[in-house]
Amino acid sequence: MKVSDFILDGEWVIPTELMEMINMDDLPVVSKGKDKRVWTGTIIGRFTVASAVEIMRQKFPSLNWTKKVWHKSVHPSISSNVWNLASNICATDDNMKKRNFKMVSRCIFCRKEEETRDHILWYFNYGEIIWRWLGGNFNFKNPRSFDDVFHLAKNKIPAIKEIWLLSAFITMKELWFMRNECIFGNEKCDLNVTEKKIKQVLLYNEIRLTANMWNKQYDLQVLKRFGLKTREVKCMSIKEVFFQLPEQGKLLLFCDGDSRGNLGNAGYGVVGRLSSGEFLVAISGGLGVSTNYYAESFAVLIAGEWALNHGFNKLVFRTDSKEAISVFQGNALPWFAITRWERICEAAISWEFIHSFREVNFSVDTMAKRGSVL
Repeated sequence: MKVSDFILDGEWVIPTELMEMINMDDLPVVSKGKDKRVWTGTIIGRFTVASAVEIMRQKFPSLNWTKKVWHKSVHPSISSNVWNLASNICATDDNMKKRNFKMVSRCIFCRKEEETRDHILWYFNYGEIIWRWLGGNFNFKNPRSFDDVFHLAKNKIPAIKEIWLLSAFITMKELWFMRNECIFGNEKCDLNVTEKKIKQVLLYNEIRLTANMWNKQYDLQVLKRFGLKTREVKCMSIKEVFFQLPEQGKLLLFCDGDSRGNLGNAGYGVVGRLSSGEFLVAISGGLGVSTNYYAESFAVLIAGEWALNHGFNKLVFRTDSKEAISVFQGNALPWFAITRWERICEAAISWEFIHSFREVNFSVDTMAKRGSVL
């Protein structure tokens, strides 16, 4: 095709054969104002040196355990040792062989298996006994990897999770230090001594433990076994949740976004109701891999555009995201939403935002979660 095929009476037109190939809804919304530069490296579209560096720098996969290792409840000396062990930066025989050192490659304890980090921490007999003693205080099974340490405390209350992670990190450090003492000193394996060291270091770091407990029998038993003091109990607070329909002639739009993992598979949900409470429409859609912020913003845009296309011009947006409300009310929109939101504001007679708890938005919350898997 030639350029002249797209011009008719001085205006651009799209041939019929291209209309069948292109979905008009997928095309970007064109603003009626002047063109302007948009820096896609930031959400608001403004250039910053930090965002340019972020785009240029070489990125590595993010680690999910870094914040837990360097948590304020863990002493920095323990964190640094656990960091080295988790990164496998330790002078075990298998690591030394990779650097062309000639090693005997036998564990100092069992004299059978090759000395590796995992063998020292999780698999040799003495270490298994120590983990069995520690896990018995929490009713946990023996961990077999660094990820198992986090997984065992996944669904526990904050106080127990904090105590378990700290005691597990101390145990890892003590096992590694004992290995070094056995090789370079005259240290011998003594269960009572090792258990006493773990308890003693845990007590020294008690001042760092600030997480709340739920005052259940299990919590008190764990604290008593380690000689720790009781801590603040988290109490449940009851909040009243109100819901009311909009004024006559206004359309109520429930909006919500969901991202599995934030950054992860994202989706949006919209539910529309008339001022009488009558159900009007339910929309659910997927956004691919995105953040929860993008999903919340898209939900509002989709809801507003649908309402205007169907003849509704008095809109009430109801969402559980205070951030989304502040963004749309303060005109601090992400660059991809500016033009679309301006067109909604021009066509609508009135619009307003209402914040509500998720317990009120339960229907649209379900729609958003359904959209994240589409």
